[in-house]
Amino acid sequence: MTGRQLRTGAALLVAAFSVATLSWNAGAQPHPPKPAAAAKPLAQALTGQAKADYEAGKTLAGDGDFPGALIKFQSAYDQSKDPRLLWNVAFCEKNMRHYSRVISTLNRYMAEGNGYLTDKDRKDAQDLIATLQPFTTNATITVSEDGAQISIDDSLVGTSPLSAPVVLDIGERHLRVTKDGFKPFEKTLPVGGSTAVGVDVKLEKEVHEGRLVVNAPIDATLVLDDKEIGKGKVELKVAAGGHQVRETAPGMRPFQTEIVIQDNETRQLDVVLEKEAEAEKPKLRVAVGCDGPEPQGPDDGLVVYLDGPDVLPPVNVKKRWDDQQSRNVVEYVEYSVNAGSHTVRARIPDCVSLDTTVQVDPTAGAMVTGALESDTPGIMSGPQGTPGHWRIGANLFMFTPGDHYQAHGMPEAYSGGLASTNGGAIEGALVTRWFGLFAQTAFASGSLQRKTYNSNDVLPDTTNFSVVETSMRMSFRLPFNVVTWNVIGPAAGVGQLNVSNVDTGNVSALLGGWTGVDIQPFCDWGATVLGELQGVTGTQGSGAAFTLQVGLFFEPNSRCRRERSTEFGLRAGGK
Repeated sequence: MTGRQLRTGAALLVAAFSVATLSWNAGAQPHPPKPAAAAKPLAQALTGQAKADYEAGKTLAGDGDFPGALIKFQSAYDQSKDPRLLWNVAFCEKNMRHYSRVISTLNRYMAEGNGYLTDKDRKDAQDLIATLQPFTTNATITVSEDGAQISIDDSLVGTSPLSAPVVLDIGERHLRVTKDGFKPFEKTLPVGGSTAVGVDVKLEKEVHEGRLVVNAPIDATLVLDDKEIGKGKVELKVAAGGHQVRETAPGMRPFQTEIVIQDNETRQLDVVLEKEAEAEKPKLRVAVGCDGPEPQGPDDGLVVYLDGPDVLPPVNVKKRWDDQQSRNVVEYVEYSVNAGSHTVRARIPDCVSLDTTVQVDPTAGAMVTGALESDTPGIMSGPQGTPGHWRIGANLFMFTPGDHYQAHGMPEAYSGGLASTNGGAIEGALVTRWFGLFAQTAFASGSLQRKTYNSNDVLPDTTNFSVVETSMRMSFRLPFNVVTWNVIGPAAGVGQLNVSNVDTGNVSALLGGWTGVDIQPFCDWGATVLGELQGVTGTQGSGAAFTLQVGLFFEPNSRCRRERSTEFGLRAGGK
C-alpha cells in the first residue's frame, strides 16, 4: 500500500467513524428514512444497571478513555442484549485500533439488529467494514485435530474446525492451538495487509517416554515388565514411569530391580550377575539370651561355634516388633550348616558359655534355645545389684535420747533406757546400684526418769517424752545379691523433742550418721534394719540421741523377676 493510499484509507476511516461519533453522541439512535419495528430510542429502551453502564460509557468515551468505555458498553449489552450497543462497542474498538474486532462486532451488529436497524444503519456498517478491510487479513486456520482451542494474541477465537476465516489486524499476531493429550502449537504470524493467509496446524501427540540403556553380559537375557527384549547390551525407548527389569543367564543368579524413568530421561543400568549359589544348606536357628530369656544377636556379641573353634557366620537375623519396648527385638539368628549331628557352643559377653549337641534335619534344620548365666561377680549382679530405683517403706521407730538429756530452759536432766521411746516412720527413697537417698518422717513417744536434783523446782520423777522428726539420709551401697549394706552415711533433719511438764518442746536440728542393711529375699519386697546416731543442737549434757529402726519396704524390681523366671541352660530341638 502506497503512502497516498494509506492517507486515503485513513481519511475514509475518519469519515466513516464521524458517523459513529454522531450516533454515539445521540445515544446511538439512528435516523432512518423509515422506523425499524417502532423500536424505542436507545436512551429510553435501556433501564437499570444497563442504562447506568451506558451513560458511564459515554462519559468515558468523551474523555478519551476508550478501554474503560468499552467495558461499560459491553456490560450494558450483556445485560440488555440490545444490538444497537454493539455500534458503541465497535466505536471503542476502532479507537483502540483493533480493526479486526471492529469488523467482527459490526457483523454481529447487523446479524442481531433485525427490528432495530434501518437500511441506512446496515449500509453504514457495511461501508465501514469495507473501509477497514485493507487494514486486516482473513486467516484460514486449519487444525489436524477437532476440538482444539485456537487463540490469537491470548484471546480465544474458537474451537477447531472453525466455520469461517479469522480476521486479523496487521502486524505480528501470536497463534496458539491447544488440546489435551497433544503438544501445544505456537506460531508468530506476520500480517501485512488484505491478502488472505492460510495456516495449517498439525498437532503432535504428547508422548511420555524416556530411554533405557542396559549393559549386561552378552549371554544375559533382558526381560522388561515380563516381556523378553533381547540379550547383552540393549537400548530402547520405554514409557515414562516405573518398570521391572530382570536379567537372567545360565548358571548365574537372576538380577532384578525396579527403575523409574522420567519424560525425556536416559537411564543407564549396569548389570553384574553373580554365580548361582550351591544347594541351600539346612538352617540352624539360635535363640539364646544372656542373663535373661530375651534372645541376643550378633550386634549384642553372640558368637556360635560349630564342632570346635570354628565360628559360624550368621546368614540372617529374624526380628519382631516388641510393643513394650517400642522397638524391634531379636527372635532368632539363622546359620547355614550341614545336616547331621553337631556340637554347638553359644558365647555372649558377660555370660558363661555353654555347649549342647544338636541333630540338624536336612529339611527342617534345628533350633537351639535357652539362656546363659551371668559371669559377673556377686557384688555386681543379682536383684540388689539392679534395684527398682524407687522405694516406699514403713518402719518401727525407736528413739533413745542421750544420757542425762537436758534441753535449754530445763532445770534438771532426764534420761531413758534403750528404746525408751517407740513409734513409727514412713520412708521414701531413690536407690541405684551404688547409691541411695532416703527421706523420712517419724514419730515416737515414751517416758524419761529424772536423773538430777540440782534445784528446788517441783518436777516429776517420771515424765512423758515425745519426738517428731523429718530427716534426709544418704549413703553408698554395697550389694551382695539379696543383701545390701548401706555404708555409713550422713543424716540431717529437724525435730521437736518435748518433755511434758518440764520444757516447751522447741524445734531442734538433728545431725549425725547412720548405717543399715537391706534384705530382699523377694523381688519386690524387702526388710531393713538401720541405726542412726544423732547430735541434737540446743541441748545440755551429752546432746546426743540414738535411733534404731526395723521395717518393711516395697521396691518393684523387674530385673529380679526376669532373673528368677529364666531357665538357664541350652536346649536343642527341631525347627
